[in-house]
Amino acid sequence: MKKYITIFAITLSGLASAQQIALNSQYLFNEMIVNAGATGTKEYIPVQFNFRKQWTSFPGSPTTQLISAHSAIAKKMGFGGVIFNDVSGPSRRTGLNINTSYQLQLDKRNNHKLGLGLGVSVTQHLIDVTKLTTYLPDDPAVLRGYNNQMVPDANFGAFYHYKDKGFAGISASNLVQLKRDLYNFENLLYNPLMRTYYVIGGYHFDLGKNFGLKTTALGQVIETGTWQADLTLLGTYRDMLWLGASYRHTDCVAFLAGGQVGPFKFGYSYDYTLSDIGKYSSGSHEIFLELQLSRPKTGSATPWMKRNRIYTPKN
Repeated sequence: MKKYITIFAITLSGLASAQQIALNSQYLFNEMIVNAGATGTKEYIPVQFNFRKQWTSFPGSPTTQLISAHSAIAKKMGFGGVIFNDVSGPSRRTGLNINTSYQLQLDKRNNHKLGLGLGVSVTQHLIDVTKLTTYLPDDPAVLRGYNNQMVPDANFGAFYHYKDKGFAGISASNLVQLKRDLYNFENLLYNPLMRTYYVIGGYHFDLGKNFGLKTTALGQVIETGTWQADLTLLGTYRDMLWLGASYRHTDCVAFLAGGQVGPFKFGYSYDYTLSDIGKYSSGSHEIFLELQLSRPKTGSATPWMKRNRIYTPKN
């Protein structure tokens, strides 16, 4: 038991500095979760559910659920949101993030666009002391019982995209960086959410009529000095099936697979842990399911409808 308590304490300290925002191995299928400028950039309305179980078989390992949706609401405006729940040991983060964006047209054909996005969020931080085992009987976290804090924040993103081929963006979250003790200890301790900066980019290469190669990269830096980088390569078949792998610097190698049937897109990833935590866990699992809806009034069709459309020759 002492071994697990020690490991759990190390894990919590790592989460506090390096994982204030939940990990996501399939970020390339939902760019809005890391960049508000991507809000409303799809020709359809993606409604996505994401579930991630990190470090399975590890006591108190992080579990994350996300529900997101976004759409263009005017010719150049986008609107969307994310509901999230992130549990790690005795701590829980539950909240709502609302994003808006303005899409700048960069050329006459409207092939190149630059999305400028702004988001606001409210997060509830909760700690359950019944799940804590401490060496100090007078630990202030235990004495205070259940702690409940509502923390407002904001994020910003700039997202360039070229048709449905390439994209690149920069973004920042936790802009407010509220100087508040999230767990309301009696002594003057501060545990602010530090600003996190993201760089994201990718391109889809055509490899013949039916096949393609999708490359994406994501880098993130926290103001504490912690950084992380992901690189993903996916082989695609007619945008209906994909299979690939991802490498997260010094952390894991992930294997991704998925496909699309009608308006439903689905994906699965397995992370093989490379860090020392891998000695005590069985890797991480992540799934997502997306429903693609046609946008009202505009008549924009989802990708699966475009593939199955029957064209009538002109007379």
